[in-house]
Amino acid sequence: MKKQNKLYTAVNGLFFAAMVVLAVLYIIYSTLPLKAAASGLFVLCCLANILLAVKVGKGGYPAFKWLILAGQLLAFAGDIAICYNFTAGVAVFAAGHILFIAAFFTVNYIGWRDVIPAAVLIVLGMCMLFLYDGYNFNGMLPYVAIYAVIISCMLGKACGIAADGTVNCKLRITVVAGAALFVISDFFLTFSRFTDGGRVYTVLCLAFYYLSQYLLSVTASISSLSGEKKLKPQMNVVKRLYCRAYQFVFKIMIPLLPYRQPKPIKDCKGAAELLKSKGKKHALIVTDKGICACGLTKPIESALSLQGIACSIYSETVVNPTTSNADAAAQLFNKDGCDCLIAIGGGSAMDCAKAAGARIIKPKKSYAKMKGVLKVFGKLPLFIAVPTTAGTGSETTIAAVITDDKTRDKFTIISFCLAPHYAILDPEMTVGLPKNMTSTTGMDALTHAVEAYIGGSTTRLTRKLAVEAVSIIRYQLPRAYENGEDRVARERMQYAAYCAGLAFTISYVGYVHAVAHSLGGKYNTPHGLANAVILPYALKRYGKPAQKRLARLARKSGVAQPDETDERAASQFIAFVEDMNKAMDIPDKLKVEEGDIEALAAHADKEANPLYPVPVLMNKNALKALYYDIKE
Repeated sequence: MKKQNKLYTAVNGLFFAAMVVLAVLYIIYSTLPLKAAASGLFVLCCLANILLAVKVGKGGYPAFKWLILAGQLLAFAGDIAICYNFTAGVAVFAAGHILFIAAFFTVNYIGWRDVIPAAVLIVLGMCMLFLYDGYNFNGMLPYVAIYAVIISCMLGKACGIAADGTVNCKLRITVVAGAALFVISDFFLTFSRFTDGGRVYTVLCLAFYYLSQYLLSVTASISSLSGEKKLKPQMNVVKRLYCRAYQFVFKIMIPLLPYRQPKPIKDCKGAAELLKSKGKKHALIVTDKGICACGLTKPIESALSLQGIACSIYSETVVNPTTSNADAAAQLFNKDGCDCLIAIGGGSAMDCAKAAGARIIKPKKSYAKMKGVLKVFGKLPLFIAVPTTAGTGSETTIAAVITDDKTRDKFTIISFCLAPHYAILDPEMTVGLPKNMTSTTGMDALTHAVEAYIGGSTTRLTRKLAVEAVSIIRYQLPRAYENGEDRVARERMQYAAYCAGLAFTISYVGYVHAVAHSLGGKYNTPHGLANAVILPYALKRYGKPAQKRLARLARKSGVAQPDETDERAASQFIAFVEDMNKAMDIPDKLKVEEGDIEALAAHADKEANPLYPVPVLMNKNALKALYYDIKE
């Protein structure tokens, strides 16, 4: 290592000495051969540093050194071209700066630490160019202005590297110093070329220029010798601005949006009487084979019969309902002349009924065109939701999650007209629910409450509902899991799911749901199970930006003591989720094929962004980490 350091120091020392000699000679004699020799020296210096890096073999930031070398080559060409045609020389230099920017992007992604300095430099540069009356550009101002924007972006990106504490200190210093000296050199060039400032500005321009080029050449080896850090998988600043602006608009519109809170009905008898009073003659019940086999549709069938209301039953709904399910249910509705909808089951049955309702009111519109936010308008037939689980909250939501049979694309249709008009909250419908269904649907409700609370679109009402839901789930879910006949626990869990459903309908969910939906579409993973497994990993990935709100939720729901610090309270909440999963035999990993992760992450990215007001915005690359977290 000592020999390598001596070699590194000796080589760069020799190049520095040669640079000083050639720079001084060129400043004195100003001949083209000397200028070419001085500029070519930086290309050779950069090559020497690349060879030193290859010799050591650490290979950090592999593309960085080659992009720097390419930038140096263009700077060499620009030095020659500018002697014959100033505009051509500036264009070549600008291309070189773009390559330097590309090199800096291999160190870290664009963020506010890059954008703010670049914006300030651009504003200052434009003020100088347009307002200083000492300049005489002779028609060159547009070209100079464009060049100024490019070099400002280069220095802005270098500032972003300098402000990134995870990058090697030597690399940070040489990158920002090289970029800054280049900008200063160009500043003096404008005085030398476009004012009557005299030769002093030419000398200053060349002095700063040669030093900047030398430092940028040295970065070729420093980048490799310093090792490599992983690029932060964060969303770029432009997309972040778009997402946050989109979410902000939705947040300020919340008081004006026509959210419909379903009216609770005590039991099936009350539902039948309601339908009779509304003049309904024929109901379509949407459910699944398991619900039918358990006889859970019998109470509503009997109650309807007593009121003289006929009913048809669609029972082919699958765990993750498909477009074929929704179409078949809609066709049965029309064929039998039904005039109202009743969904009996968990989220799958309700989602199927909602999608069928969308098809009923928009028979010629494809599901692809319904996908997304507010793509379906109209009046749904009178719709009653009868949850047989305590967790999905689908009886309160305006969303239908559906899977395309052919592509296995699992997507969401979100529209205010899809919300059920009424919901039967009868604990008898959930008594005897199997343990695994009790646990995963209960954790689904917990996920709804947590994501609604820590997101950026909360309201006083949704925060209150989320806290109430978590407080109830914390005590009642273990009771309902251990004793399925505990009617008090079942009733309280139904109410908790209802509260959590109302909370996330208004305040939305987050990346837990986006990832869970992608797994449901690809592997048919039950939604509640996926949410339960993903939730603690996602909370950890959110990190500090979610800490304050998560800690507040922990304290208000009793998971943490009132005097706990934010950091400790947030950690306790994550531990609480993990402990709940473990106590109810919910696994901590799921089936995820590595070869599918790229496509799964792209699906989650597309679903969540820009709609979900998450604490931390993640792009596809960041979301891929979540899949690796949960992968068996």
